[in-house]
Amino acid sequence: MDDNAPNRPAANDKLPSRWVIILSVSTAVGIGTGLVGGLIAGVGLGFVCAGFLHTVLPGEH
Repeated sequence: MDDNAPNRPAANDKLPSRWVIILSVSTAVGIGTGLVGGLIAGVGLGFVCAGFLHTVLPGEH
C-alpha cells in the first residue's frame, strides 16, 4: 500500500447525468439563440435555461 496516496474513498469521477443534461441543453439553446439574436441574447438565455434546469431536475443523492 502506498503511504503517499490521498486518503479518500473510491469515488466515481464521472460527471453526473444531471449536469450533462443541464450543460448540453443550455449550450444548445445558447448557441441557437446566439446565431439568431446575437451573443448577449444567447449567453443570457443559456444561463436562464441552465438555472431553470438546475432547479427542476431531480438531484442525484
